[in-house]
Amino acid sequence: MRAGRGAPVIAVLGCYGAVGGSVVRRLREAGAGPLRLGGRDLDRVRALIGTGSGGPAGAEAATGGAVTGAAVTDVGGMEARAGADEAVAVDLRDAAALAAFCEGCHVVVNCAGPSSRILDTVARAALTAGAHYVDVAGDAAVRDRLVAAGLPAGSTVRRGSTGQGSAGHGSAGHGSDGQGFDGQGFAGHGSAGQSRAGRVVVLAAGMMPGLSALLPRHLAGQWFDRVDRLTAHVGGVDRFTPAAALDYVASLSDGYATPLAVWRGHQVIPRASRPRRGVELPHFPGRVNAYPYLSAEAERLARSLGFAEVEWSSVFDGELTLAALARLHDLDADTAAGELVRTSRLEAFGRTPYFQMVFRMEGEAAGRPVTRTLVARAADSYELSAAVAVLAAGAVLRGLVRPGLHDAADVLDAGAVFQALLDDPAVTRLEVVDGVAPDVEVEEGVL
Repeated sequence: MRAGRGAPVIAVLGCYGAVGGSVVRRLREAGAGPLRLGGRDLDRVRALIGTGSGGPAGAEAATGGAVTGAAVTDVGGMEARAGADEAVAVDLRDAAALAAFCEGCHVVVNCAGPSSRILDTVARAALTAGAHYVDVAGDAAVRDRLVAAGLPAGSTVRRGSTGQGSAGHGSAGHGSDGQGFDGQGFAGHGSAGQSRAGRVVVLAAGMMPGLSALLPRHLAGQWFDRVDRLTAHVGGVDRFTPAAALDYVASLSDGYATPLAVWRGHQVIPRASRPRRGVELPHFPGRVNAYPYLSAEAERLARSLGFAEVEWSSVFDGELTLAALARLHDLDADTAAGELVRTSRLEAFGRTPYFQMVFRMEGEAAGRPVTRTLVARAADSYELSAAVAVLAAGAVLRGLVRPGLHDAADVLDAGAVFQALLDDPAVTRLEVVDGVAPDVEVEEGVL
């Protein structure tokens, strides 16, 4: 791909955060751009572009703080035009600056947080500017606000002739015909000043929610005729960023998840499970702690795919973060989030961080009982979020997603996402295995 004059501008807000930095890197590796990068600290944005605060002077943006770089680099045979990138100082509390940031963009990818406080602020600015919108987070609260504002909800994807699970196999996100960037299908997406009509909004385009539904969809669709039971264990030794911690604290009280609940008999059963300490779980190293809950996303997944049972747990490979979670109800949101950041860093000190998603399904295929497990592992969860966000942006810009409001798990091709992750250097393990050894519980107790 050669991003030349008239190529679609992709804006990344929160570009130097844990997710945003990875999104920028992935977009450049895919040859996408030019990029407009935004954040409150202009020096950090400029450093990401490669100019630094003392770099070459460039054009000033409407916000009064943009600079363009000069380098053009060749990535994987595709020309990634870093020289066309813009660095923009933008504060989400400044409506004029946010509007100017979105103006003239084809798609705005929001990696800023916390989502629980930003809500639909960036989405509305992007839509007013005539841009498509992809949000790494933005679950139920954002969806409700956008629907109330009149944005039509939808859940359809326009696929190629290859059908479900085959688009972009082997190269999705790497510049082929998959849900990535190949320089085609970008033209004709309009310019600044368009109305919201015809715009696409993709929410929950991250690790969880997002990938946490896409991977089970792939497993169910490729290896089962019917799934009766899903058991999910998600976690490891991962760090909380301040924004992620605030969103996690908010999720405990905003209806995103029901602690200790399971899905059984095709319905939510409150307080049907309990935390487990010191258990050995398949594919996790050593003893870990599991805290069960049922998220709104998991419930939607169970309803849409007809699962009879779902048990879902967060996994904590260590004691400090789990102990901090037990104290959160006594703290205000900011203090609680700070405690999570501090303890998760202490937990990871001197250890090799990892984040793992293990989905075990039991059901039937070709008239026979089947048990299969999908295991996905990366150095951290933020790389997985960035991977999904970039695939979502690519699908939107290539015209694969119909106008309206969608969740990423409803419109991305689960097979193509799985294949893209197979080729992703940040993913250290991704495989589907037959059967699984039963959970061996050691020193089980209430946490």
